[in-house]
Amino acid sequence: MAGNFEIFRDADKLYRFRLMDERGGILVTSAGYGHKGDVVTAITAVREHAAMGHIQDCSDPATTARAPRARQVRQRATA
Repeated sequence: MAGNFEIFRDADKLYRFRLMDERGGILVTSAGYGHKGDVVTAITAVREHAAMGHIQDCSDPATTARAPRARQVRQRATA
């Protein structure tokens, strides 16, 4: 049950990928990237993170309101 990642260029000449299922159906289409290397990096990130990714249901406003918020981390400027 392996899918395929296809890299393509859209009408605006941006690189994108789509994740295809074994029957050729499109499961996911990415955002656009200016460089092919960036889209390859994005595919690698999806492959690494999706296998163990958690499902977060944000479809119900009541559920979303109770969900813990991510902490924001401030970075110090280094000179």
